[in-house]
Amino acid sequence: MKICFITSTVFNLGGVQRVASVIASKLSEEHDVSIVCLSDEFPVDRAIYNLDKRVKVEIKTTLLSKKSFTRLIGRIGREINNKTNLLNKKDMVSLTVNFYYPKQIQNRFIDYINSREFDIVVGVEGVYSILLGVISDKLKAKTIGWQHNSYDAYLKNPFRYYWHQDEIFNKYIPKLDKYIVLNEYDKEMFKKNNNIDCHVISNPRSFDSDIKSDVKSNNFFAAGRFEYQKGFDLLIEAFQIFSTKNSEWNLTIVGEGKEKDTINNLIMKYNLNDRIKIEPFTKNIKKYFLNSSALLLSSRWEGMPMIVLEALEMGVPTIAYDITAVKPLITDGQQGLIVEKYDVSFYANAMLSIANNYELRREMGLKSSAKSEEFSIENIKNNWNKIINELF
Repeated sequence: MKICFITSTVFNLGGVQRVASVIASKLSEEHDVSIVCLSDEFPVDRAIYNLDKRVKVEIKTTLLSKKSFTRLIGRIGREINNKTNLLNKKDMVSLTVNFYYPKQIQNRFIDYINSREFDIVVGVEGVYSILLGVISDKLKAKTIGWQHNSYDAYLKNPFRYYWHQDEIFNKYIPKLDKYIVLNEYDKEMFKKNNNIDCHVISNPRSFDSDIKSDVKSNNFFAAGRFEYQKGFDLLIEAFQIFSTKNSEWNLTIVGEGKEKDTINNLIMKYNLNDRIKIEPFTKNIKKYFLNSSALLLSSRWEGMPMIVLEALEMGVPTIAYDITAVKPLITDGQQGLIVEKYDVSFYANAMLSIANNYELRREMGLKSSAKSEEFSIENIKNNWNKIINELF
């Protein structure tokens, strides 16, 4: 099959970029796979996530370019809908969708996709999934939408993602041949609230490792982009409480992002500079897991966090808030501890439980390694191939 993934980029730091690279690489063993990146902000770097050389990469920024007037009208329309919900109506969907996906952009994508004669086109994340739904009746290719965040994050998160775009989802997502979500909860919510049928395919772990953490290090580990979603502010608050009761354990954070200065200021506010270390993005995440005894996931929401999949593979227990994204990965008391969101005192107590009990974290580490087998790339590839075969 000739398969094309459409996305912003796969060459910067992020779980979407990593999992898209892993899936594209694996499918390229059996299919002719391309990735079309719509942004040139980041240079092509196959090594960042070991993107297979068989995967074709094309940078097509022109597909999203807009005329000045179109940009202005679109921005006004989106702001009105975002703030008032006035345009999120069934009888206005055909008009509203053009504020988000102008006709000129629709036509460019139609021409590009049809000219390449792809068999299947996959829209990576909601924006490109909806776009494919909008133009699906004019495409020769089969269409798949691939959701990378939770249902709640997409549609119930005020002023973020697809806030006040429910009716756009309801009209255009069903026009896709398949829509893939990450867990059963999201599938149930889309069916119950939007009458949309979905297929569940989990993300795969991004690597295999024969070596696991011995969970003997007095070190917590966290990683991700420094932005509101990831909750690093909550993490520092929790660690500050933890630090008043434990003087031995430290925290290493690997990440980059726009809120890095804010997080550094919070660390300095609590005089934690000697206990919390921030390091830049790495291509060797394994070494951090090997030197850590627990992963701290402080996210306010996620899709299916790759860092937790990696923690499972490395035999490292996870502490996370009770968000829907971790339900398929972590059972409280088994592969880690689940904390009421977003209570930093409870989170600090969970950290103390892990730090003070080697046998507990060792057992959780063993159960994490066993759980990881569910997310092997071979299993996930087979699920993708099943969906692909159902289309023909």
